Amino acid sequence: MNSKKLLLGGALLAVVPVSSASGAGGGGSGAAGDLVDMEAIAVPIVDGAKLQGTLRFRIVLEAHDAEAAAEITADLPDLRAEALATGAEFSRLRASPFLAVDAQRLSDELTEALHARYEGIDRVLLVEVAARSS
Repeated sequence: MNSKKLLLGGALLAVVPVSSASGAGGGGSGAAGDLVDMEAIAVPIVDGAKLQGTLRFRIVLEAHDAEAAAEITADLPDLRAEALATGAEFSRLRASPFLAVDAQRLSDELTEALHARYEGIDRVLLVEVAARSS
């Protein structure tokens, strides 16, 4: 098999529309924040000097509130650049087209990097990830 594919968040996507959706508070302090969709990102998987494949992923940013979601949407190109750099570093160190992608670790690294860039991001939801050989 040439690719390993892991789809995450299917249940989330079935319940909440992805593109700039507003989370409906179900009561209590655990209400979901607003969601901001980001276009898919593809980075090369390089081993030494040889291109091994491509890591592709798609993320949704969970904002703290509606105001933060608006600011995230306005700053989306810079946040995308940060996600691209983080994905490239993850790909260089931890990805292989022949093994399953550690989706939890990728999500954690993206959350850390993007939250450091803008504190209004509560977490990064990794909704699709795949590593394919070239």
